[in-house]
Amino acid sequence: MTKRKRLLVLSDMHCGSKWGIRKEKGFVLWDAFGAEIEKLRPFDICLCNGDAIDGKGERSGGTEQITTDRIEQKDMAIEVLEYLNAKDYIFTYGTPYHAGTEEDWEKIIADKFNARISGQEFFEVNGLTFHAKHKIANSTIPHGRFTPLARQKTWNLFWSEFGEVPNARVFIRSHVHYYAHCGDESYDAYITPALQGWGSKYGERMCEGTISFGFLVFDITSNEEWTCRKFIFRGLQKAHISKF
Repeated sequence: MTKRKRLLVLSDMHCGSKWGIRKEKGFVLWDAFGAEIEKLRPFDICLCNGDAIDGKGERSGGTEQITTDRIEQKDMAIEVLEYLNAKDYIFTYGTPYHAGTEEDWEKIIADKFNARISGQEFFEVNGLTFHAKHKIANSTIPHGRFTPLARQKTWNLFWSEFGEVPNARVFIRSHVHYYAHCGDESYDAYITPALQGWGSKYGERMCEGTISFGFLVFDITSNEEWTCRKFIFRGLQKAHISKF
C-alpha cells in the first residue's frame, strides 16, 4: 500500500516586512502559524510559492520594512523554512519587485535546502501532478476571483497538447494574498493564502478586497485519493476604531 505523503504549501512570506512572517515568539502572526504547524508535523514536502522576502521597499522609502537588507531578509526566510523541517522543498520565483529585479535572492534560499527553483514547477506526489506558479491576475470583484484561476487549466491543456508540459491535475497560484478554489472532475485550482498580514500603505489606501493569512496542506495517497485543507486565521488583526 502506498504511504500517504503530506505536502505543505505556503507563499508570500514577505520576510522583512512589518507584516511578513518571522520566527518571533509574541508576534501574533507567528504564534498562530507556529502553533498550527506543530499540530500538523511531519511534512514530506514543502512548496514555497514565491515572494519569500519583501525586498527594499522602494515605493514606500523602506518605511514598511523591519529591515531593508535583503541578506537579513533571506536569513529570516531560511529560519522560518528550517523550522518546518520538511524532508524535501520546492521553490518558485516570486515577483521581481520583492525578490530582486537584477538578482534572484530566492535562489540563494532554495540553494540552502538543495532544492529546485524556477518560474514554474511541475511535480508529482504519489502520482498526483501539480503545476505551481507564483503570479496570477487579481480581480476587484468577489465573483471575478475564480476566472483567472479556472483559466489555468485551459492554458495547460493547450501546452500539454503540444507535448511540452504535463497535463496537470492540481494548480497552485499565489501573489494576490487571498484564498480561492475552483475545479471540476478533471482539475482543482487553488490560490494560496498569504503569510503576510494586512496593513501595508498600498493595501489600505488603494485596495478593498479581503486577504487571507494562512497556508494549505495536501494529504496524498494517489491521483484518485487525496485531500486539501486550508488553514486560514481570522481575528489576529483588528482595525482601529475611533470613538468620540
